[in-house]
Amino acid sequence: MTDAIRGAVSLCTALAILLTLAGYFGHAHPAFDTLGALRIQFAVAFVGVLLFSVAFAALTARMLALTGLMIAGAGIAPAALPAERVTSADLSVYSQNLRYDNGSPEAVLSAIEASDADVLVLQEVSEGNMRVIDRLRRRYPASIVCDFTGVGGVAILSRIPDTGPTGCAEGGGAAWLRVVTASGPLTVVGLHLYWPWPYGQAAHVDRLAPALSALAEPVLIAGDFNAPPWTHSVDRIEAATGTRVVGGLRLTYRRSEIWPGLPLDHVLVSEDIAAETRQLGTSGSDHAALLSRVAFRVRAAVR
Repeated sequence: MTDAIRGAVSLCTALAILLTLAGYFGHAHPAFDTLGALRIQFAVAFVGVLLFSVAFAALTARMLALTGLMIAGAGIAPAALPAERVTSADLSVYSQNLRYDNGSPEAVLSAIEASDADVLVLQEVSEGNMRVIDRLRRRYPASIVCDFTGVGGVAILSRIPDTGPTGCAEGGGAAWLRVVTASGPLTVVGLHLYWPWPYGQAAHVDRLAPALSALAEPVLIAGDFNAPPWTHSVDRIEAATGTRVVGGLRLTYRRSEIWPGLPLDHVLVSEDIAAETRQLGTSGSDHAALLSRVAFRVRAAVR
């Protein structure tokens, strides 16, 4: 192995470190949130360089790879911490980006039926996917569907018939429905954000934040954020709504070209709500579904 090749690998690794560091500064420019979205891929690349450096005695590349891996790992680790456990749930919420051209509607229906969820939060509800919504309405009598861009709208369906206000956020990409359970009311929000720079996610959050901050608490937000939990856009949604991302690292966006995947789909809850979220299958989509068990920390004394 020539010194020139070792040097080229070291140079590329140093550049990758700079790009990984830039991903921590999404508050400075939306482009850095795009880099931050690839933090896991950078970590995988650093592992690859580390293996190369051991095999070919490339000491400089090894030290750079270890440095890069620590930088990337420091940003990933908080999201990977164990999630809280919900031993007794008051309701369950199924959420998924269906993919606008999903050719497996029966698989979607089967997955939802198997989940036995009380509330459904669905994105990319296209003309083709509306047949899924129409069939689900038999078991989920309360619903709202809000239009959003060319890939489809956002829908919330509840089999809890006792509901409060519903609405769609101006600018698209969000819907909400207030469900009233035996343990208390909960505003359920469905969210679908644009991809970060250059696709306008920051401006999209600017438009949505005032409407989301005005919603009655407690709040549960589920959907395709098109951003990992550590990005600035997700931080802004948390700040606007007084919520936090439910713990656990879930690589929900599954495509071979971005192996091992991206954690783009999340559930956020208010502080007085406990939630435990697990990842399900894709059912013909390129996004895995999430199933959340939700509990009120303080239950309503009288209903």
